[in-house]
Amino acid sequence: MKTLLLTTLVFAVSAVGFAETADEAAVKAAHYAYIEACKKGDASALVALFADGLQYSHSNTKLETKAEAIAALVKSKGNFEVHEQTIHVYGKAATIRAKVTAHNAAGDIPLTMLLVWVKNGNQWQMVERHTTRIPATPAK
Repeated sequence: MKTLLLTTLVFAVSAVGFAETADEAAVKAAHYAYIEACKKGDASALVALFADGLQYSHSNTKLETKAEAIAALVKSKGNFEVHEQTIHVYGKAATIRAKVTAHNAAGDIPLTMLLVWVKNGNQWQMVERHTTRIPATPAK
C-alpha cells in the first residue's frame, strides 16, 4: 500500500512538473501565429508579432530589420515546415529552438532556428531570429 501511494505521488508530482505554464502556452501561440503569418504573407500580423528592434538573421548571414523581414516575408510567403520545437520561458523572455525544413528553388534546406521572444505588456514579441543550416550527413 505504501509503495502504491508513493508511486502515485511521484507520478502526480512528475505530471505537474511537465504541465505547460500560461506563459509557455502564450509563447507557443505567438510562434504558431508567426508561422501562419509567414506562410500567408500577413504584414499586419507580423508587425504585431515583431518587436521594433527585431534582428532577423538567415543561414546565409543576411541580417534584416523588422521592416526588411516583413517585406521579404510578404513577398515570399515563407515556405517551410517546423518539425520539432522546445520552449523555455525565463520571466519576461523566452526562447524557442526548432528544427525546420525550408523549401525553395534550391530544394529542401534543413535548418535549426533560434527565436527569442520578450513579453511587452501582455503580448509576446519576437526580438531575435537566427537560422543555421544543418550540414548534410556524408554517405557511408
